Amino acid sequence: MSQVTNRFPVQLSSLFEEGVRVPADQAFTSYQTDPSLLEEGDLFICLANDTASALAELRTAKEHGACAAVLEETLSVPDEVFENLIRVENVKMIPGRAAQAVNDYPARQLKTIAITGTSGKTSVSYIIAGMLAESGFPVGLIGSLGVYDGRVLLPNRETTPEPRRMAELMARMVENGCTHVIVEVSSEALEQCRLSGIKFDAVCLTNVRRDHLDLHKTVDLYRRTKMKIFDYAKEDALVVCNPSDRVTSAVLHLIKNPTITIGMHPNEAMVNGMRVEQSRSEQTFYIIAGSDAIPVRTKIIGKEHIYNCLTAAALGLSWDIDLKTVVRGIERVEHIPGRMERIDCGQPFGVFVDNASTPESLTEVLRTIREVTEGMVYTVLSAPEDNDRSKRPLMGRAAEQNSDLVILTIGRQSDPATGVKDLQQGIENNSKCLLRAYHRSDAIIWALSNAAPEDTVLIVGGDLAPGVDPEEVVSDRQFVRHWLYENQPCLEGFWY
Repeated sequence: MSQVTNRFPVQLSSLFEEGVRVPADQAFTSYQTDPSLLEEGDLFICLANDTASALAELRTAKEHGACAAVLEETLSVPDEVFENLIRVENVKMIPGRAAQAVNDYPARQLKTIAITGTSGKTSVSYIIAGMLAESGFPVGLIGSLGVYDGRVLLPNRETTPEPRRMAELMARMVENGCTHVIVEVSSEALEQCRLSGIKFDAVCLTNVRRDHLDLHKTVDLYRRTKMKIFDYAKEDALVVCNPSDRVTSAVLHLIKNPTITIGMHPNEAMVNGMRVEQSRSEQTFYIIAGSDAIPVRTKIIGKEHIYNCLTAAALGLSWDIDLKTVVRGIERVEHIPGRMERIDCGQPFGVFVDNASTPESLTEVLRTIREVTEGMVYTVLSAPEDNDRSKRPLMGRAAEQNSDLVILTIGRQSDPATGVKDLQQGIENNSKCLLRAYHRSDAIIWALSNAAPEDTVLIVGGDLAPGVDPEEVVSDRQFVRHWLYENQPCLEGFWY
């Protein structure tokens, strides 16, 4: 873990609310949450949950010459243990504030946009990024598919990085000339206060369903955690939301910020969409805002994509981006990895890759595919990689109810066999289920080999498939393209 440093010192008192006692207000230029990494003059932020651990860490921090220590006020630690001891109500808020401070507050130098919700975060962030780029704004992006810092695309291990990395990434964006940053916000990040130190100019709430019960325990706690996003919104921050989502509609009256709504029924919202036509390869719809209406033609299909586009449009229009530019920005996003991603190698049947990880999102994807499929729908399904086992049977049921044949296969869980069994629990009609639990690649090949021209194959649940070598790992899209090119006689002359 690298230290965060800045050429300008930061005053301790600037990190705390009024009323927090700072025995000796002094400056620091770096901080640590691990006392063994401290250097002389650093700030130590103690995240220990119990008094015994806190005491041990504070003694180590004192030995390393920390200038001050911050800890939870509920811990029974005597004042004499550390000379400059600062007690706060929620210590998890301090690392984010310190990270932003020692990086010269990069979030304040950017127009900040937060995207949260159970599904759709990545798609909305890509579409907004396309719209802003089309408008001439250099934009940075932090999300589940990686980080774009204004110059290069970097890998990202978590949807929403921890505060230290978040601040450093934003500082890099400022240095690279970015004017805007889009941040995908996970419920885990909200639970851990990773956004502390940041106030957003806009918040987009896609939907609130059920997910991550392994972390949040109940659906109600998960939903309450999602609502914490508004704690990080500026007073005048714009909120864009979809009231057709049941939970969003229920909490709409609690949102105090200026709000713009989206919808797909006449006059139900401020910005509406109306689908004109849809095929396996594209769809056309209208964006309607007041008396203005303009068609959009996109290669990404499905009602959820229209909602995502309307979210971006609502934000753009509220920031005085004209509707034609908004549409050009939407249309420049031709695909989003793992989000209703169509694989077209000239094969006569349809193939889509999607990372649906909840029963609701899987149902929506399959309903869209059913709308554009005259033949059979094959679903290759493995359990999501997270530890929320409660949703797996529901995903199995969603696949069964909306597919003609479900091919279950192992995923990348620590116990893949359990993942298959959990999915199978939700399947009532075993005649619609084919078990291919040895290699995911074999299951994909079986579905592609058996698909007729009017059929569609949907590949869900992971984005990674073992290749011929068990140690080799390739993306689903790469694996499918390779197989299709090798097994489509009409494409022997194509390169890839």
